[in-house]
Amino acid sequence: MIVNIQARGTSPSLTKFSEALRSSLRVDAEGAEVLPEWLRQEFTVESTPAEKAEWLNKWRMESSEGQARMEREKGWEMSNWLYWISGENGFWEMKDIVQGDGESLVLVLEVVDWPVPVSALSWLAEKTGVVMEVPAF
Repeated sequence: MIVNIQARGTSPSLTKFSEALRSSLRVDAEGAEVLPEWLRQEFTVESTPAEKAEWLNKWRMESSEGQARMEREKGWEMSNWLYWISGENGFWEMKDIVQGDGESLVLVLEVVDWPVPVSALSWLAEKTGVVMEVPAF
């Protein structure tokens, strides 16, 4: 199924969002150095396996609200974020990024089912000052 997500913002913020997203889709072929430097600085430091296990154990004991808080506070590690953006996640794949008018983009996703977890896209939108309009089905 194809789902279109609208991204709205100023021309500079949409350009920043689009360039970061397009570069992230090239990482598998060209390496992480294609990502803009500002984006690489936004990621949290990669955790060790022991740190990941400890965090996950704490997360499992939290309420839904506590889990959401922990996720926000932890931020995104580059490898995890790229996993979701790349399409390897099995839930969705970026098919196209279509320039709309000067203040919008359309992200064309091929999805297995809806809704799908698009928090990696939402995080990038937040970091670039873009507002995503995710459809409700």
